[in-house]
Amino acid sequence: MFNKEFLECHDIIPAFMPVDLSADVNTGDRVNLQNYERCLFVLLASTGTAGDDPVISAQQHTAASSGSSKSLNFKRIRHKVGATDIDTTGQFALIEQSDSSSFDTDSIDGAENQALIAIEVMATDLDSENGYTFVSFDVDDVGSNAQLGAGFYILQGAGYGNEILQSSIG
Repeated sequence: MFNKEFLECHDIIPAFMPVDLSADVNTGDRVNLQNYERCLFVLLASTGTAGDDPVISAQQHTAASSGSSKSLNFKRIRHKVGATDIDTTGQFALIEQSDSSSFDTDSIDGAENQALIAIEVMATDLDSENGYTFVSFDVDDVGSNAQLGAGFYILQGAGYGNEILQSSIG
């Protein structure tokens, strides 16, 4: 590694830019975990309307586009939730669910609050024996009421360190 800077062994990639989560299914771009150990998906969502809670789902893929896709299960969800000032929420809370490829934020009042939600998957969770090396996270259409949100990935555990890392989006 050059200077052991954060971005010499991690990568940050937008899943989807800030959007109205009620406009359509918000499909996250696919990222390749072939050269990384893990991927953290982060959803940052504004306050919406009660009952219009974001539902996050994970998938694994055999290619950057097209190819085969299937569900990717995860168990642990970390979140910070606050009615108006999420920046005053100090620590992440942890939810552990049974293996599932989705998480409904209704259980944390995801629509009624500002929310920062983080879900981590390991490269070893993918069906790599059958060629699944890409991962994506989607957020379903929340309903008819506006709610702003953005998603991004933080890739960790690069198999190599360098000033400029190899792209994970192609």
